[in-house]
Amino acid sequence: MDIKEVLRLADDLVLAKTGKHLDNLQQAVLLATWQGKRYSQIAKEYHCTEHHVANVASKLWQLIKKKLGEKVSKTTLRSAMERYEISKISNSGYFNLVHKGNINVCTETSHPPKAPQNSPPTQTSNEDNTQPKPRLDLRDAPTLRTFYDRPSSPLTTLETWILEQNCRLLTTTGMAGTGKSSIARHLIPQIQTQFDRIIWRSLRTSPPLETTIKNIIQFLSNQPEINLPANTDAQLSILIETLRENRCLIVLDDVQQILSSGQLAGYYKPGYENYGTLFKLIGEIPHNSCLILNSWEPPSDILTFTDDNSAVCLLQLTGLGEAATEILREKGLLDEEYWPELIELYQGNPLWLKLVAQTINNLFSGRGSQYLSYQPVFLADELTPILQQHYQRLSEIEKQAIALISNESDPVSFTLLMSKCQGSQVELFKAIQSLDRRGIIAKLSCESETIFTIPPVLKQYIQMIL
Repeated sequence: MDIKEVLRLADDLVLAKTGKHLDNLQQAVLLATWQGKRYSQIAKEYHCTEHHVANVASKLWQLIKKKLGEKVSKTTLRSAMERYEISKISNSGYFNLVHKGNINVCTETSHPPKAPQNSPPTQTSNEDNTQPKPRLDLRDAPTLRTFYDRPSSPLTTLETWILEQNCRLLTTTGMAGTGKSSIARHLIPQIQTQFDRIIWRSLRTSPPLETTIKNIIQFLSNQPEINLPANTDAQLSILIETLRENRCLIVLDDVQQILSSGQLAGYYKPGYENYGTLFKLIGEIPHNSCLILNSWEPPSDILTFTDDNSAVCLLQLTGLGEAATEILREKGLLDEEYWPELIELYQGNPLWLKLVAQTINNLFSGRGSQYLSYQPVFLADELTPILQQHYQRLSEIEKQAIALISNESDPVSFTLLMSKCQGSQVELFKAIQSLDRRGIIAKLSCESETIFTIPPVLKQYIQMIL
């Protein structure tokens, strides 16, 4: 068999098992293995570690093994593929040949072919043994709890972006309680074998960039005591080089704490602008690591990235939708027919629903219908501070805009807002754009124009404080 036939055959086998074709790195692994090359040569070409290439190869051998019916490794690939090619011809009693274009795909109908008795014994390389575990530092990460996935499955989206699109900088945004940290935490067990190092840090206390960089480099380089240059640019250079030498996953949580309040979304606090340099370098410079940012709003410079290879991605989370019924069921709420109304009222926000469920249980013995009978809906003491934090981050023009929206019973058009707002058209446009980035307003299409609304609970809070 020549290498073209091997690639075609392997692609068919993997496609039949996973529904996906071989990606570029898998093809490179096959080509190098067939030619007797080392994984280190592939790693250098693809800007990743030899450990990562070995992981990719191990998973590839497992996929091929499941279709061939015998163990496959770096050392036995050639003989296994050649036996399989022979079996397609000689073991017609076991296989049917299905012609698709110019490729013959084998579909198993009864028992897989057995390897000839005089064939050399198969060998198992290190790639087939237990894979090396990555070094983890999750001291700042939340505890794994019940996970409520959405129909669109952001968990799957993030995994695809990171493992298939090689996303280098990924930002997840959404209001407090939408599940940003939970999704990132549940993502780690699913993809951790693809990384050498994984570290989770919270920016809750607004640490300066120098502190964050030093902390990350100490862990990634496995040097608890390390002397770094005082110059921030030099520190960033060391970090980028570390991200090239090892395949690393970094999660920075609570990024909104380094962003300013009282301004449009995404502007850094004074003295924290150099975080933008970190994000820019990680997004633009080639490497094989990934940085995940969790934030109430995206840093403004994240939105300026343009990358044809999808190396920079942004995911804005909304509510759970119907999946939120599981939360209300776990909390033991009654009157299930009223659950959709509760979910809509609280925008399917997991945290908000847990808080209101607690209030319903305490005050109304779990009767959601009784709670909903009171208008306006009572805002629990636990929820009010969360809404207050979001409101206090807004600029004055944003506060004007959502006050106007809150005073209207129906969704509001930009034209109506413009007629009542004191600011200029340009300022109002920026305010609406900023509120959208914060996830505070929802856009709806109505005939020839877009109209805007805000969550009922937030509307109630604004009406209460004005």
